[in-house]
Amino acid sequence: MNRLCEIYIRRAKLIGIFYSAVPVIAWFVGMMCLVPFRGVYLLRLALSLAVGGYIAARLNDYGVRLWLLKHRSQEGPATVMDGFLMGAGIGVGINFIPPLTSIIGTNHPEEAKLLILLSWLAGIVVGGLIGATLASVGRTYVARESPVEGESRP
Repeated sequence: MNRLCEIYIRRAKLIGIFYSAVPVIAWFVGMMCLVPFRGVYLLRLALSLAVGGYIAARLNDYGVRLWLLKHRSQEGPATVMDGFLMGAGIGVGINFIPPLTSIIGTNHPEEAKLLILLSWLAGIVVGGLIGATLASVGRTYVARESPVEGESRP
């Protein structure tokens, strides 16, 4: 488990991209099965993957580093609640751009607004749960006294 924690820490940006890309691709495939194709869907997909993926990578990396900073500080170790709060923030940040693309070329703006609000709420809840779970594991398996290879300690 310690090795998995180190991998997550080193690959936080890549994992953040997957946190964004997998739901976006699943949504796109679902839409292709349920509604007639429109060219605007490709624009939405491209924006969600490019901009949303970049934001997700940066946020996940930042959140992991922030949690590690608290975990290894004098006030540490970081708590599960720290993980929940950071995960909730990261979750809504990762889920910020993809729902907004639903406004592009829509004939139903009110439904798009509802989708956006529900998606952001789901991002907060799911991100918080993922963050709390990872913090719970990290508290047990991530060393407080020595940083992971290649990581500088402030």
